[in-house]
Amino acid sequence: MMGDKEEEITGVFEDLPLSARLIINYLEFEHLINNKTYVTFKEIVDGTGLGIRTARNAINTLRKRGLLDAYLDVKERRRHMYRLNFRNLVQDRIDVTPGLYVIDIGIGTVPSMTFRIYRVLRATAVAFYTDSVPTSYLEFTKCTCAMQRLVNYEPQGFEEIVHTVVNNGGSVALVMDALLDSQVVKPYIDAVYRSGEVGARTMIYRVVGVSPIQVALELLLMNKEDKVAYKREDLVIRVITTRENLQLKDYIKAYVLTTSEDGLLLREYGKSQGEEFNENELKAYIVYAKA
Repeated sequence: MMGDKEEEITGVFEDLPLSARLIINYLEFEHLINNKTYVTFKEIVDGTGLGIRTARNAINTLRKRGLLDAYLDVKERRRHMYRLNFRNLVQDRIDVTPGLYVIDIGIGTVPSMTFRIYRVLRATAVAFYTDSVPTSYLEFTKCTCAMQRLVNYEPQGFEEIVHTVVNNGGSVALVMDALLDSQVVKPYIDAVYRSGEVGARTMIYRVVGVSPIQVALELLLMNKEDKVAYKREDLVIRVITTRENLQLKDYIKAYVLTTSEDGLLLREYGKSQGEEFNENELKAYIVYAKA
């Protein structure tokens, strides 16, 4: 049973002044998306549009609550640098609807993590992960959840844990790479889906990150031959758009995305013997390989 109900922010966040909430949102973006470790006071003022006095008061409030760390710039000793203290940042957690959250990490790099994935993991009691998921990706969220390697559990044992957590008002995450792990996770999701009586089954929610398929589709829509690559630990994901029929070697898994009048067609590379594509057709190859 699927659902897409949006989560509600907890009341702790609402307890902060609007200026402090704005600074938190700005710093989350700078840390998570722009990958900045520290931000200056001037950058906070410029980025939020707050007045100097208002920004300073909001920063003092956040520091008193242990939500913001300040460091003296060793190069310019009178200047402070700021960053969010994610370990104490409980107000960015959300009350998620109890259930199983199946998270597709997509590209799987920290800068590609969406805010929804970040916040769902922060609210999770137990996070199961496949071997395709870098532990650094999970650890980045600073979640207090129990992280468990999926292959250490049988589907029935997995279902029992999900059932127990959800019945106690909690949520469980199953973190994986959809293109690499679809067959691996299927027995586990099926076990949860089959459990319970009709009307009392555990809700299963899909949460999707930035997918290589999205990148491939954008290149196809631009009608552009190009190559992009993303590295996550010892794995490289390549997206190649070309009109040539590539002969791939030394890959873990690969897919070919094409467009037609009937829509999009995603096929696993190498599944069909003598597989051939139209030379004039622009194709997107999504290739997983060892770094």
